[in-house]
Amino acid sequence: MKISPARRILFIILLAFLPATAGSVPADGQAEGSATFWTCSMHPQIRLPEPGQCPICFMDLIEVTVEQKPGEAAGLRSITLDEQARKLARVEVSPVVRGGARRQVRMVGRVDYDETRMGTITAWVGGRIDRLFVDYTGSTVRRGQPMARIYSPELLTAQAELIQARAALDRLQGTKNDLLRRTAVRTVDASREKLRLLGLSDAQVKEMEKRNRPADHITLTAPMGGIVIRKNVTEGVYVRTGEPIYTIADLHHLWVLLEAYESDLQDIGLGQEILFTVEAFPGDEFRGKVAYIDPLVNDRTRTVRIRLNVNNPDLRLKPGMFARAVTLNRAGGDPGKAPLLIPASAPLITGRRALVYVQEPGREGVYEGREIILGARQDGHYQVKSGLKEGELVVTRGAFKIDSAIQIQGRPSLMNPYVSAVRRDEASPPLLFLSRLNLLNRSFAGLSRAVHQGDRERIRTATRSFSAMLGIVDADKSAQKDRLAWQELGMLLRNDILLLQEADDRQERLAIYATMAEHFRQVRTRFSLSDVAAAMPGNPELRRQLGRLVRHYLVLQQALAGDDGKKALTAIAAMQEPADGVFSSLADLGLDRAETLSFHLNEALLALADSTTIKAIRTAFAPFSQALAGTVAVFGADIDTPVYEHFCPMAFDNKGATWLAAGTRISNPYFGAMMLRCGEVRRQIKQ
Repeated sequence: MKISPARRILFIILLAFLPATAGSVPADGQAEGSATFWTCSMHPQIRLPEPGQCPICFMDLIEVTVEQKPGEAAGLRSITLDEQARKLARVEVSPVVRGGARRQVRMVGRVDYDETRMGTITAWVGGRIDRLFVDYTGSTVRRGQPMARIYSPELLTAQAELIQARAALDRLQGTKNDLLRRTAVRTVDASREKLRLLGLSDAQVKEMEKRNRPADHITLTAPMGGIVIRKNVTEGVYVRTGEPIYTIADLHHLWVLLEAYESDLQDIGLGQEILFTVEAFPGDEFRGKVAYIDPLVNDRTRTVRIRLNVNNPDLRLKPGMFARAVTLNRAGGDPGKAPLLIPASAPLITGRRALVYVQEPGREGVYEGREIILGARQDGHYQVKSGLKEGELVVTRGAFKIDSAIQIQGRPSLMNPYVSAVRRDEASPPLLFLSRLNLLNRSFAGLSRAVHQGDRERIRTATRSFSAMLGIVDADKSAQKDRLAWQELGMLLRNDILLLQEADDRQERLAIYATMAEHFRQVRTRFSLSDVAAAMPGNPELRRQLGRLVRHYLVLQQALAGDDGKKALTAIAAMQEPADGVFSSLADLGLDRAETLSFHLNEALLALADSTTIKAIRTAFAPFSQALAGTVAVFGADIDTPVYEHFCPMAFDNKGATWLAAGTRISNPYFGAMMLRCGEVRRQIKQ
């Protein structure tokens, strides 16, 4: 099968990267010298040890030789390009900046009436329209201006009732019957109120009473000044009560209704000033302020309606005009808290996760792939939530070609995510590093339970605990051989935690957790960790009592390290009460393991209680330390400090002994001032 010229050129470019690659190592970064394999130009993930045909497309495989130099790899995604390779790939880099970009949100919409400044003249009584003083739409009217005259039989009847009520009241002026007079007054007041409700003003009612005869027409006036935008009737027609006659709008104040994409809502807020233009006045900018953001999203267009309040003193803007709007936001506030930004061409994106290539400081041509979490896009830039620091140089051109070169080498890339392998060497990681991984393993089990139970507060607590333990493992530099593997996996887990904390609903949390569980399965596979579902069953009271016991134990350990026998005896006495609570809680569990630990702990505590000299205390301190460490490792303890297991190889005639401490600084309780710093940190048993 023939290869097209374009594909052959691309493959030649990729091959040009390979001879200059430093640290081009397989998954664990242990290979040295040169490696030769055969790959397919169509499917670079195919890597065979001998020539042949691609098992996918049956093209002839191409031989590739990769120079591998030990000790130079910055990470599993690291690659070095010489000057020729960089020119072929046209690699360009740009710094990560904080803020600096302007966010442009573009919207379109139309000018509309301000509904709060519209008035409708309606017929308050049924009747015939005999006269329209304003007989066409578009007329300008002022407040109180006569608009229409209506002949209404109902109005005539109501006026006649008032006249008769007034006449009855006048006839009763000389009577001494107060009840009749008060009744007549109430009747007059009721008749006046009825006329007001039918639409007559106080002045019209007084005028009618002065004439002492009913008016056969009522005049309707404008409730506000503005423009007549709708005339619903003509002269001579009959109208019913409540039927609209005119609609008036004040065009000095308008609305502009815009449509904004839901992805832009984070950059639009109430009171924000927006610039817009209309087709009628090209080049002229108008301004309005956001007064309303629709709480609902249009499920067809995926947009949200935004309303601007706009002043229109010269009446240039007309309702119905098409408007184009834009908002310009600069990152404000503290410059140190402004978001990190990278050019939009830098990341290779897969959902919210993205891959960028970062140039190592001071090493031109050395690039390291890094998974990051992106935020919103800002006019040619992306916000970066995690994975980069200000000032780092990211590849903005040629990133895909670099990724393709790394993919050919079978290492983690955009299209070939990291898949861990079991350690091929027999040497295990250092005990301290492995113990911290086991604590992380247990913390992940707690996080798993919290996510599946769906309790948000428990999820927040579990993610904080997991993040804290993840930071402790990151800071551990003891496992040099496993540095590259953990660097890759730790990066993925940190991004998983960030996405999990930002998840809005249960479905999204479960989807993110599924990806995180796969990443942690790779951790377990790579470092041969057991797949624990949870810690050994316990109860809060047991953990509380163990925490109290450990606090008194740490006082005893410091007393022995300081050769203070009196303080040591006081600490032993203080341990009796929490120890009784521990024994009671262990017995309530009814587990064989709990009974075994309780027995050893009790025997060691009895030996401590019988000790009277500092030498005897140190002798009994060793088995008690071992029993307490095993109990805390299994059931945990409510204590605010981390707990480490230290070891002195020279204790008890070079037999060695362990003890617990709240930090990594050695304070030997078996020798005291004689050899205070003799010992080493074995493992961490509590976060």
